Amino acid sequence: MRVLQLGDGIAGSSAAALLASLGADVARRPLSAAHRVGPRIDTSSGPQTAVDLVLDRQKRLLRSDEKPDLGDYDIVINDGASEQPTPVEGVVVNLTPFGMDGRHRNRPGGEIVAQASGGLLATIEDADGNPVPAPGYVASKSVGAVAALAALHGLDRHNRSGGAVVVDVSAQEAVIFTAALPECAHTMYRCPGRAGSGRYLAPSGVFECQDGLVRITAVENHQWQQLRKTIGDPEWAAGLDERSARIEHADLINARVTEWTRNQNKSDCAALLQANGVPSTPVNHPGELLNSPQLAHRSSLQNARIDDRDVTVLGPPWTVTPGRPGTGRGTGIAGLRIAELTHVLAGPIVGALLGGMGATVVRLEDPDRLDIYRRSGPFADGVAGPERGAYYAVANHSKQSVLLDPEHIGADVAAILADSDVLIENVGSSRLKRLGVDPAELADTGRLTLRVSGFGSDGPLAGYRVYANNVQGYGGLAALSTTADGSPARLGTVLADPLSSVVGALVIAAWALDRNRSGGAVIDLSMAEVVASTIAEYVAAASTEQTPSAVDVHRFVHRSTDDHWVAVELAGTQCEADSTEFVRALIATNRADDAALKLQGAGISAAVVRSGGELVNDGHLNERGFFPEIAHPDPDLRTARLVGLPWRFAGEGPLPLSPPPALGSSNALYERNTDADVTA
Repeated sequence: MRVLQLGDGIAGSSAAALLASLGADVARRPLSAAHRVGPRIDTSSGPQTAVDLVLDRQKRLLRSDEKPDLGDYDIVINDGASEQPTPVEGVVVNLTPFGMDGRHRNRPGGEIVAQASGGLLATIEDADGNPVPAPGYVASKSVGAVAALAALHGLDRHNRSGGAVVVDVSAQEAVIFTAALPECAHTMYRCPGRAGSGRYLAPSGVFECQDGLVRITAVENHQWQQLRKTIGDPEWAAGLDERSARIEHADLINARVTEWTRNQNKSDCAALLQANGVPSTPVNHPGELLNSPQLAHRSSLQNARIDDRDVTVLGPPWTVTPGRPGTGRGTGIAGLRIAELTHVLAGPIVGALLGGMGATVVRLEDPDRLDIYRRSGPFADGVAGPERGAYYAVANHSKQSVLLDPEHIGADVAAILADSDVLIENVGSSRLKRLGVDPAELADTGRLTLRVSGFGSDGPLAGYRVYANNVQGYGGLAALSTTADGSPARLGTVLADPLSSVVGALVIAAWALDRNRSGGAVIDLSMAEVVASTIAEYVAAASTEQTPSAVDVHRFVHRSTDDHWVAVELAGTQCEADSTEFVRALIATNRADDAALKLQGAGISAAVVRSGGELVNDGHLNERGFFPEIAHPDPDLRTARLVGLPWRFAGEGPLPLSPPPALGSSNALYERNTDADVTA
C-alpha cells in the first residue's frame, strides 16, 4: 500500500507513521520548513524537533516544491494543505479541527484547541480542580490513530466500489472518542456521581516514594483488603472495608498510605502490591522508560540513526507471532467475522469500532463473569440492570450477544470460533485456558487473535493488574502532566483504553485488507506502550545527551468573566511576558467564547475548555449527528444515544451504528449454527 502525507500537522504525520509501521510505503511532502515546538534531540537540527524526526523515520521525504502524482497512491492523508486533493481513484483523508461541515467547520485548530474542545483538558486537574494542559502532542497523536483507522475504512470502501473516497476526520470528535468517552456516556445516560476515573475511591492516586511516585488504584473491596494485608493490617484501617466508609474517610486513607509508601522504592512498592493483587505501577519519567525491563523484554526499545545521531526510539506497541503459513487472502473489513471475549473498555471498544465499520462481531458472555459494566454500572438514571450500563452501551454497540451455557461453555466457544476470522480477547491467559482457547492454534488455522492487556502477555510485568491510570503512569504520560509549579496533576482521563482500542482495531483492519495475507497470527497489544507512544519524542530526546524540554511554547488556562476556562498556546515570540499578560487580561475581561474568538483573530491558538457534559449538548456536534440516537434494548429507556465514530465519508453524515445488544439476544441464531456444525 502506498500512502502520501500532505501537510505539517502532527495528526497527519502520526497517522502516516502508524501506517508505515504496518508496512505501508509512505512518502511525506511537507508544506514548508515551519518551526515546530517541542522537545529537541539536537539544537543543531534546524527547524525539526524530536516529534518530527521520530514520526518521519520510516518515510520517504519529498521536497516541498515536488508535485507528486496522486494517482500513484492508495491513500492521501491531508493535514494542513490549503487545497483539498481530489484524485479520481483512491482514498483521501481530510483532517480538520472540527470536520468538513457544521457551524464550526472553518474554526482554526491545533494541539491546545483539540485538547480543550475535545474534552481532554477538562479531565486533567490540579489540586483545586482547575484544568491543566496535557504535555506534548497527546491530542494530535490520538487524532492520528483515528485517522489511520479511518483511512483503512476508506480503503475498504474503495476496494468494494472503486472511484474516489473522501474521508472526513474531525480532530474534536477524535479526541472526544479517545479521551472523554466515559464522561459523555455519564451525561447521556444521566448517571449519578462522578464520571470516569473520578468514580474511584481512596486509595486511588499517586503516592510519594523515596525515588518518585507510585500509582495505586485499589478501588474494589477485595483490593482494599489486600492492600491492608500488604501494609501490615494497621489499626487505622479497621472499619473501612465498605466503599461508603472509604469515600467518607478518603483523606485519612490517602495520608496513611502515603506514610507507608514514603519508605518504599517506587518499583519495589508496585511489585509488592501487585504480588498481593493490588493494581499499582511506578510513575515513570520518559528517561526511565529507557531502562524498563518490560519494554526491553518486548524489544520495544529500538536503536535508530536520526539526524546523524544514535537515538533510542519506541517500536510499534504490539508484537506479532505468525501462525503456520497458509493461503488466506484479505476479505475486507465489512466481510470480517469476529468473536469477542472481552470485558471493561479496551477490548470491547475494538469490537464496537469494527462493528461500526461493517464487521460481524459476536460478543461471548459468561453468566458467571458478566462484564463489570453490566453488573456494576454506572447505570442509566442510577437504576441497575444488565442492559442499563452507560459505559457498556458506548463500548459495545454494533455487536451481537451470545450468553454462554456454563454446562458446555467450552464447546459453545469452540463452535463460534470455528466460524470466525478473528478473536479479540482481554480476559487473560488463565481464562482462555479454562475455555480451551489457544491463540497459537487459532493462528495455525489462519485466524487472527488480538490480545489486549496492560503490558502485553509476556515479560516481567505481564501479570500486573492495571487500570488506565496505572498504564498512564508507567508509560510516562502522568509524569509529564504537571501544574505550573511542577506538582503532579490528577490525570483523570482514561485515554489508555479507547486509544489502545483504536490501535487494536487498526491492526485488525490492516490484516483484513491484506490481499497477500499468508495466514493467521497472534497480535499482542500493550496499553502501556500505546501510552508511551503518545510521548515518544520525549523518550527519544532522553536517550541523547540533550535533556528533553519544550521550547518556544507556553500553554496555560485562564478563567473568563462567565466562569469558564480558556486554554491558550503561545509559540515563538508570543511567549514574551508582555504577550502573556495581555492574553490573561483579555480573557479575564471577556466571556469565554468572545475571548477565544478574539485571540484566534489575533493569530493566537485558543479555545474554551469543554467538559463531557457540555460536549453532549454542543450545537456543532449535534448538527453533525455525532451523538446518534438508537433504540435501546432496555424497554424502560426505549431510546438513548451513543458516542459516534469520529470519522465519516464526506457528504454522507455520520456512520450508522446499531444499539448495544441485549444479553443473549443472538443465542437462537448461534444455537442453530452450532447444531448444523455438530450434524455436519
